[in-house]
Amino acid sequence: MMGSDFKGGAAMNGMCGATVRDLSEGECAVLMAVRLWFRGGTVRSMAAIRAAFRSAGIPSEALLPLFAFLGVFAAAAARPPRVASPATLDVGEEEAALIEALGAFQHGNGDAGLDILDRWLPLVAQCTAATAVREFGRILGSAGVFLPYGRPASSLLSLAAE
Repeated sequence: MMGSDFKGGAAMNGMCGATVRDLSEGECAVLMAVRLWFRGGTVRSMAAIRAAFRSAGIPSEALLPLFAFLGVFAAAAARPPRVASPATLDVGEEEAALIEALGAFQHGNGDAGLDILDRWLPLVAQCTAATAVREFGRILGSAGVFLPYGRPASSLLSLAAE
């Protein structure tokens, strides 16, 4: 269903062949939250997302802005991002782009984040999502979880080799 390529312009920045094993615990928890939410929505995925966040040291206060962000996709997405099932090891291109957008906002580059979100959301929805994403990134940062943004391919590949 999903390819394993992390490619496609600046958003992917050369993160080729990544799997969930290559991600930090926090990155993996966020990816799993996205996958679970797109598969089951807020109600059906809440307990599993809460457990993944707790395991990664992400406070439960991160749930509200994450669900607000993802809810924008339910309300306004021209086409939702393609996400794999939570059991899939490969990280898909669109999943990588979504995580990269979150990372761009977290690292203060909202313009790059909006450029990525433009794949799926109209402009007004992007602006709505941006507020929630900034808060989500702030909470993650305070928990010591930093999402990838502009990470050189060599750093991810060296993580995979360790």
